Amino acid sequence: MKFFKLFILFFLFLSAQTFAQKVIKHKVKSGESIYSIAKKYDVTQSEIFDLNPKLKGAVLGLNAEVKIPNKKFKEKEKPSKKEVAEKKEVAEKSENLTQDKVKVVEGASKATHSVKSKETLYSISKKYGVSMETLCELNPVLKTSNLKTGMKLQLPNMEEATLPEKVVQEQNPIKETVTETKVEHLVSNVDVVHKVLPKETLYGISKQTGVSIEELTKLNPSVANGLKVDQFLIIRKGTGEPAVNKSEVVEVQKEIETAKPLSAANLTKAEFLIEKASEHIGTRYRRGGTTSAGFDCSGLMFHTFKSIDMTLPRSSHEMAGVGERINKSQAQKGDLIFFATFGGSRISHVGMITEVLEDEIKFIHSSTSAGVMISSTKEGYYSRSFVQINRVLKE
Repeated sequence: MKFFKLFILFFLFLSAQTFAQKVIKHKVKSGESIYSIAKKYDVTQSEIFDLNPKLKGAVLGLNAEVKIPNKKFKEKEKPSKKEVAEKKEVAEKSENLTQDKVKVVEGASKATHSVKSKETLYSISKKYGVSMETLCELNPVLKTSNLKTGMKLQLPNMEEATLPEKVVQEQNPIKETVTETKVEHLVSNVDVVHKVLPKETLYGISKQTGVSIEELTKLNPSVANGLKVDQFLIIRKGTGEPAVNKSEVVEVQKEIETAKPLSAANLTKAEFLIEKASEHIGTRYRRGGTTSAGFDCSGLMFHTFKSIDMTLPRSSHEMAGVGERINKSQAQKGDLIFFATFGGSRISHVGMITEVLEDEIKFIHSSTSAGVMISSTKEGYYSRSFVQINRVLKE
């Protein structure tokens, strides 16, 4: 009997230790909020509320104990036989595709992909080397329903559309040729060129620069024989005449470079806006949505800024005309960040900056694939499609 009691006590002690490893107990200090605590431990507010349901909607008391999920804790789980078999199958298919690349014949019907168990839109986009936005545009059903096993997805009609993920992996980010050289275009009569990077395709360069494959082929007849690494492609022919004089361009640059930093009052507003937007992390994407039932990218910004009685236009393209355009190096929390996610230079996506690091900007937005989430300009997709930053919180 004594041995049995000791065994029970030992078991309870072990369970408590295991739980302690999974959860961190935090005592609330003066001035702290759920948002600031979530930022401190690099977790979401939703994860904190899951462990502390009584805190939702309640006032956070001084010295109150808040349970925080410990992200560093890793529980080892043995993969099931089914998972092992699926991984083996995927590996074998990837190997076969590497040896024998499937090419889609130009002019033929679009290639399709049958969704397999546990596949995500992200993994499919990596596998075929196309963006998630492109997949969503080709498959409108993804904007209203989740990815399902057996679903047939349309793929872009392009060469090497079915290369596996380990072949395409991370394509070297195309430098923002169009964005970075806009001022140069105005004052120069030289051609705009692009240097071909490893693993780049003509389709990829066309999407990033906004120049059609037909136009690229016309400007660069040699591409008919295939692309070569370090080859220079003409993206746009010089006009031979400057569009504006240099003094006007200098004035534009000066205006961008001398943007005033946010005041203390607007920094407080920015923190409030970030907290309000973060309450919706995980909310699904919904085209035209402006409520917690679902948001599109501009709908999330429209809803968030309404909380400080600021009414923004309803589309990302129109929002890009609000406030003051600033240099990327002067970005601050609360600024709006814009992207051209469908190729070319037309703005089609917007988010709000939540954090600015030395060489990285993090922003909250509603993506078509994962709903409301926080992303980074270090991600290849957003690095390539970045256009501008606007400061809308002004005195």
